[in-house]
Amino acid sequence: MRKLFLIGALALACAMQAKTVTLNVAQPLNPATIEYDSLDVWKETYNEEDYETIDYQSMSFSHVAWTDYNFWYGFTIAKCQDTTYAQMADQFHCVAGGGLAGKGTPYLLAYAAEGMSAEPPCEAFFDAAYIPKEVSFCIGSWALHNVTIGGAGHTFAAGDSLVIEIQGLDENYEVIDGKKVTFFLADYRSANESDWKLNNGWEACDLSALGEVYGLSFTMKTSDVGDWGSNTALYFALDGLQIYKPEEVATFEDITLAKADTVWQGADAPVVGWNNWTSGTYTFQTYYGGNSGYGDYYAAFTVTNEKANTSTGMAEPYHSASGGAYEGDNFAVWNMNYYGADTVAFDAQVVPGFFVNNTAYAASSMVNGDTYAKKFGAEDFFTLFCIGVKNGAAVDTVAVELASDGEYINEWTYVDLSVLGEIDGLTFGMTSSDASAYGINTPAYFAMDNFGAAKPEGYVVPERAKFPEEQGVENTNAAVKAVKVIRNGQVVILRGEKAFNILGAEL
Repeated sequence: MRKLFLIGALALACAMQAKTVTLNVAQPLNPATIEYDSLDVWKETYNEEDYETIDYQSMSFSHVAWTDYNFWYGFTIAKCQDTTYAQMADQFHCVAGGGLAGKGTPYLLAYAAEGMSAEPPCEAFFDAAYIPKEVSFCIGSWALHNVTIGGAGHTFAAGDSLVIEIQGLDENYEVIDGKKVTFFLADYRSANESDWKLNNGWEACDLSALGEVYGLSFTMKTSDVGDWGSNTALYFALDGLQIYKPEEVATFEDITLAKADTVWQGADAPVVGWNNWTSGTYTFQTYYGGNSGYGDYYAAFTVTNEKANTSTGMAEPYHSASGGAYEGDNFAVWNMNYYGADTVAFDAQVVPGFFVNNTAYAASSMVNGDTYAKKFGAEDFFTLFCIGVKNGAAVDTVAVELASDGEYINEWTYVDLSVLGEIDGLTFGMTSSDASAYGINTPAYFAMDNFGAAKPEGYVVPERAKFPEEQGVENTNAAVKAVKVIRNGQVVILRGEKAFNILGAEL
């Protein structure tokens, strides 16, 4: 069955990929149309020749039938409004009387038959690796009848339970050990009857803990087991399965630089104004201001493969403080743009995070001072703000202290952006204790690598470098941590009694 799925269902689904896919039971790809019998059940439920899967956009569901024996298991489609069970023909009923869309609307009805195959009886297959977000379940009417009235077994009492176990499948559509979510349709485990829970309609189940998988296995387990197996009818309804295809991490290795120890700024021949470009599946921006007679002006993102960890100043702004990239050869350097905030753009999602570093230029300025900026001491700060955007408005901010409390970042350090929730863009701003009404004096640069990456397993935050203790000038407001506020969709940074915009200028 799985081999046939790979040949048939994948061919249908691959052309339909999307980043976020939500199951719409009423609109399958195969069958192209759903015909129902007089019981409001899919007419092909017992067809063993033509439908070994029921296929939807990017996902397919197992379906096994034995025509001669009028028997099936796996998944079928129904839209029965009757919620009761009295006879075998009522096996397709669920207690909701329809799908998530309402009474009499289609839902997938699953029969998790035991011992019919070495494979799990109910499976969903994806056309690529996805992260499942959630699915909604509803107890089958026959199963509810067994729980509340009995039948082949006993009426449920203290200690009993009926669960659906959802496990992830690997690229070979085999169950992955350790990736499991359990959903209780009936939970009578407590000795206290007031704690008992019984499903009576559609309930959402969070699947995000499964992480990236190629499919799902659904198994029902009951505490009411006899000599011949489960006494509880193993039926449940499913709807609203939502899966997400993760973005490809921006490693910047997919940007081709002309040679070693060089930079690339938005295009091989950038146009004046904004130049948009992609790494992974994220869109970045570089601003080119042209040549005003004092050299070319660039802002926002530059891609570099330079490996030095020192800087003589403004002429060498694209070195990282640790020298080179977090991984590979390439990384990006951002510097503040005074022609309007740039945005990293992407489809709405939760971005895991990225790796950040000071540039050698900014680090050298903070340690030694330069023509425009002072040496840093224990009271100084240099802060990066990562501002989540959705539908054009700022929603929340992650602050990264590139320097504070007498220390500064000089190794690649992970920044968690998941706290921003679902966003479709990210902008950046900076503040510094060394600032004036025109903005910050500290070189407004930071280095970035692996944008969109998850925090590595076992990751340990690297120690920060210390400023010499004798450095710095007392700054009475510097020790006050930054607080952000959102005003009319814009971010305002408060430090003590002072307020700054995201370009670092005092308001």
